[in-house]
Amino acid sequence: MGRRSVTPQGAVSSERSIGLRALLSAGMVLGLGAVGTLAAWTDESTATATFSAGTLDLKLRTLPDGTLADSVAVTSLDMTAMYPGVSKAAMVQASNSGSLPLTYTVTGSAVAGAGGLGGNLGTSLLVGVYSGGSASNTATTGSCTGTRIGTTDVTLVGTLISVPRTLAPAGTENLCLVVSLPANAASNLQGTSTTATFTFNAGVGS
Repeated sequence: MGRRSVTPQGAVSSERSIGLRALLSAGMVLGLGAVGTLAAWTDESTATATFSAGTLDLKLRTLPDGTLADSVAVTSLDMTAMYPGVSKAAMVQASNSGSLPLTYTVTGSAVAGAGGLGGNLGTSLLVGVYSGGSASNTATTGSCTGTRIGTTDVTLVGTLISVPRTLAPAGTENLCLVVSLPANAASNLQGTSTTATFTFNAGVGS
């Protein structure tokens, strides 16, 4: 007869205990895995905004009945056969046709025409600028009412309004310009001519 191996009762109990602990451990691992899956759920909310840029658009017109445009010819300021001491005045309106508040300054420049006796008429002319009011002219003298901008007449070629003027959207400002040839103008200006340009420099922001 062969010999049978007999497992002691205590050993059987020990094996069962080990197996039970292994199952419990597996259950704990599975349980932890389930908790981890639940924690991975998420939620979110969003906020949106829409942006659009405004427009900057400064236009000019001559008064009393000119049309708003980017460039205008102030023919009412033209002078011929000038001599020392004469002057002429005209009105120009600056208009904010854009959607943004703007500021503007004004500079003057001149292109020489006929050379005459060799003087530079453009740099010899003086300009006075007034806000509001009106322009009036006699045969030899132009004048402006309103509030003077700056303290005195300045040379046409250079800065005519240095401190920025402010215009709200749809706002306007009437300016009176008076151009003069000083009484002490040099004799070599005889026969000279020039074409002047008044440039309105608009800006917004920094």
